[in-house]
Amino acid sequence: MEIIIVLFVLYVIYRIVKGVASTKKPPETQEITYRVEVSGPGRYRSDYDRNERPSGKPAQWYESGQSIKVQHYNISGGMIYVGETLLDSRRYENDACLINPQLKVSSAEPWEAGDEMGYWPQYGRISAKCRGAYLKWLTGGRLEPKTNMGYVFLFFYGLERRLFVDGQKGKVSEKERVAIVAEVKRLLGIYGGNRSFRGYASNFLAMEWVLFQRDKPIPEHLNFNDRHCSEPFQVVLAQYVAEGKPIPAEVALQWLMLHPEFNLRTPARRCPKEFHDMFVRRYKQKFGDGLLVRPNKTPLKLEYRAASPSVRVDLKLQTPDLPNPFILTAPLKKLSALVEECTIELEPYSRFLGRKNNDKKSLAAMALLPKELMSQDPRAEKFKNLLAQVCEAGTELISVDELYNSLGEKIPTKFNKKESETLAVLVEGMGFGIAPDARYHNMKPSPGGHVVIFQHGHGVDFQVSKEFRTVGSILRLGAMVSQIDQDLSPAEEATLQNLIQDNRELSNIEKDSLLGFLYWCIRTPQSVAGIKQRLAEVSQAEKVAISRILISVAHADGRIDPKEVKQLEKLYTTLGLEKDQVTSDIHAQAAPCEPVTVGIRDPEAAFSIPKPTIGAPAEKGFLLNAELIRIRDEETRQVKGVLEGIFADQEDGEADLDSTPDVDIVSSISPLAGLDEAHLSFFNCLQSQETWERSALHEKCKELGLMVDGAMEVLNEWAFDNANAPLIEDGEPVYVDVDLAKEIMNA
Repeated sequence: MEIIIVLFVLYVIYRIVKGVASTKKPPETQEITYRVEVSGPGRYRSDYDRNERPSGKPAQWYESGQSIKVQHYNISGGMIYVGETLLDSRRYENDACLINPQLKVSSAEPWEAGDEMGYWPQYGRISAKCRGAYLKWLTGGRLEPKTNMGYVFLFFYGLERRLFVDGQKGKVSEKERVAIVAEVKRLLGIYGGNRSFRGYASNFLAMEWVLFQRDKPIPEHLNFNDRHCSEPFQVVLAQYVAEGKPIPAEVALQWLMLHPEFNLRTPARRCPKEFHDMFVRRYKQKFGDGLLVRPNKTPLKLEYRAASPSVRVDLKLQTPDLPNPFILTAPLKKLSALVEECTIELEPYSRFLGRKNNDKKSLAAMALLPKELMSQDPRAEKFKNLLAQVCEAGTELISVDELYNSLGEKIPTKFNKKESETLAVLVEGMGFGIAPDARYHNMKPSPGGHVVIFQHGHGVDFQVSKEFRTVGSILRLGAMVSQIDQDLSPAEEATLQNLIQDNRELSNIEKDSLLGFLYWCIRTPQSVAGIKQRLAEVSQAEKVAISRILISVAHADGRIDPKEVKQLEKLYTTLGLEKDQVTSDIHAQAAPCEPVTVGIRDPEAAFSIPKPTIGAPAEKGFLLNAELIRIRDEETRQVKGVLEGIFADQEDGEADLDSTPDVDIVSSISPLAGLDEAHLSFFNCLQSQETWERSALHEKCKELGLMVDGAMEVLNEWAFDNANAPLIEDGEPVYVDVDLAKEIMNA
């Protein structure tokens, strides 16, 4: 019996103890149980289970400049909600921004405890140490640049609620609204480097203008190029359409950039200023004052996408009857075609900037710009004026050094094909042509040498014809002969000029180019270096045809000096002909005019072709020129290929001497061999499209056993090794240079 009594007493005590324990408040870390659910791609939020709504002292909003003490923290900047109750938009839990002074706080610095913050932090759910760090940041004036961004967002949540919840209820004065806008702009100046905060803050400012200042001009601080501003931008676009106004170029470009189904390609993103300037120019050329869009029947509906998980509001516009042209596809097709045109023309310049150590201010970069952008370079005006002055004086030589000095550029120690073409493209971009032009004349200027500048240039679509190359080769041969006696003969130059002017197969552009080239050839020492080797396999008939051209030019002035005969003999030897044949060829060429007396052994003698007698047929005055034209028309048909070959640009042969290759030996191994299996799979996945959501890449890397940041870094280093340019541009979304990927694979 005593045992039963003892057991009963123990049971009663147990029940009493258990009842007391059940009334105690659980520790802070167990205040609330919660579940995590997905809210949008790659984003998470906390949704808490409660048995009842919060209760306690209602929260108070403290305006800018008002002070409040939370435990031992004196906060003087205001702009916060403090209290025990502030229901969110769903009305069953406290707002994330609410500072509840009853909750525990531990001392911490603003940059501490960041790893304890969730993606969407709430003051009532973060740790005591996080609360201490947040309050310390507020006490310090919200200035600490190294603070964890979660604390900045907690504060920003309160500004969102104040402006878009209380403000729509008429509780926010204009003075307070201006102060809130100023604070967001200030925060952007400190924390705008964070992509997420910059997006939300930009959207905040844009929506403030939509709700409260839409009747005023768009403020300068608004950036409608940010995709976060898609919703407020639709109001700007709708206003133009509703009022029947042409859409300006800036607005048209923003329309395309903010559209969810469109992404700018690499050149447009890598060269944003150049792309913008080019698009605006082309847009005005095509649409004048702007594209006109008829109002559609779909009404405009806007929703503010808040950073705060507690703010879900419907915006009430002052004029809710605006159309929604943002969803139209026909105007977008016109704009996207224009964007593609600009993008393609910027590709060479973009690819140049993507390479390591390339300077966008260099002459090479400037030469790759489209013409309308090249002319905007600060150096362009001075350079263009110099070219115009040269052309005003007629056909004249100008030193290469003077051209480079006018551009403020260092003069190359040696001209390779790259430097020659860069200079030629720059001159063309200014609306002029240069001779020699390495692209067309198979010759290059040289440091310390001279070039000829001519009006209009070759144009964008210039294509070199075979006749152009053949005549150019004849001009070089003629220049060699005319320089033999070191006495430039106007008759010899006129003969060669007529060879150009009388040619009906040449276009006017080709004639201008060849006339400039001829002027340069005659006044610039010509070399026969390399010709002998190129003539080794030329047939005898072709050699004879070339020799007749040399003789025709030599006696174009009516006399042949012994020095000319001597040099002709050297040229004949180079051709593989007998030098004694020169004398007979001179008589054969001169026979149709008059007999010629040859006195080669007498150093003072010369070959003299008498002037036509009075009463002779008028045609004889043009006999030599006609003979040269006949040779071109008949005999040069068999030597066109030879003439092109012997005067082909020797750049290929000089490459080994003039430049140092990037690698000593070109490997036959595929660049893909440099990637392991996991990174190769990731690369193959990436090149399938140009833009990726970061969350999608995270999942792909998870499948392959990779960390997304590390994998992208590995592929970028690999791309630099193989193409000297980055493959991936990190961001949201992530951009992949698909063209570069193809270039590496085809290498």
